[in-house]
Amino acid sequence: MVLTRSAAAKAESEVPSLHPEPETKPQAYRYVTEEGVKHILAYRYSGSDASLLYNHVISPAAQWLVDHVLSPRLAPNAITIGALSLVILSHAIMLCYSPNMVEEAPRWVYANAGFSLLFYQILDVADGKQARKTGNSSPLGLLFDHGCDALNVVVSACTFASTIMLGPTYWSLLIFLAPAMVFFMATWEEYYTGTLALPIINGPNEGLLIMYSIYIGTAIVGPTVWTQPNILFPDLNNNHVFVLITITSALGQCLFSAVVAIRSMERKAKDGAAALFGITPFIALVFLSALWVLWSPSDVFTDHPRLLIWTVGFVFAKMVMHMMLSHMCEEPYWLLRKTFLIQLVVSFLLVAGLVPWGRESSVVQLFFVISLSAYAHMIYFLSTELASILGIRIFKVKQG
Repeated sequence: MVLTRSAAAKAESEVPSLHPEPETKPQAYRYVTEEGVKHILAYRYSGSDASLLYNHVISPAAQWLVDHVLSPRLAPNAITIGALSLVILSHAIMLCYSPNMVEEAPRWVYANAGFSLLFYQILDVADGKQARKTGNSSPLGLLFDHGCDALNVVVSACTFASTIMLGPTYWSLLIFLAPAMVFFMATWEEYYTGTLALPIINGPNEGLLIMYSIYIGTAIVGPTVWTQPNILFPDLNNNHVFVLITITSALGQCLFSAVVAIRSMERKAKDGAAALFGITPFIALVFLSALWVLWSPSDVFTDHPRLLIWTVGFVFAKMVMHMMLSHMCEEPYWLLRKTFLIQLVVSFLLVAGLVPWGRESSVVQLFFVISLSAYAHMIYFLSTELASILGIRIFKVKQG
């Protein structure tokens, strides 16, 4: 469904390590090591997209926007933030009308979600073209784009779950985990191969096309069609069948990414199977999240569906940001991160029944604050650090 388009430098990465996070030179806070700075400065873009939709529709539309509409003084990162703001706004509107992901919203709400995602898709391409046009392409822009794409996975999953009326059930969690899996595995593939060649049918193009087509279609016929029994599988509703198809497709894409990465490692005379160790944090996150939803003592997902998805989503987004940064710095991807360890402890306490029933909602709210704070911390300090390293401004075009 939703997949990152960012491409990476040609680099040879090591197998992830279980050791603590690497130490950096004392400063306000640093995410980039001294050795990593050298590789950041030498970073060069690498990637391709074979999608017919991208090459014949999305890319030309984005190029026209850059050539005739957007001011050359507009920073590429500002375009990225503007694009993300569209899907966040449509998500907020959907939240007002469908707080439990099962209420029927006015038709215009679904149409708005569809056009917002379409504009996001075009602007997500336009920011890179604006960067190249103004000579402002940089690793910071790539990471900025990558971080916004990760957040879009979370936000769009919630909006989409509301559109097809999945409700506060594990089906809503699955519709988030499917694109999150693809996104993580694509980043993992990029980490080991040095580039990401998107096939003729892929998530950032055809996946988003399916999503906003469903939004607009729902605006026309109404959302109740999703809760009707499926013609081929009458024991399942249409929305449940769609989720199962999405999960199956996502698993297939993940398997493809794994094969590509392992073969790349073997061509470099390295242990390809060892690279699979790098996906263990995400597997643990998926497993524990599902465990939390299914075994929650107070059925917390029923009361806070979005809050739990947001919470898991921020941990997921931080994971892929760390992996992307490790790739660009040509450094090992460290598996044991503080935010993830907190999630492990909280999940264990909940499953073990050590959290009183009446306080589980407070635990979810607390963990949401922790996850959001950790992600915001990384975005702020990493952005300012990279801007300092590269000698650029985050939201200003470098002249000359």
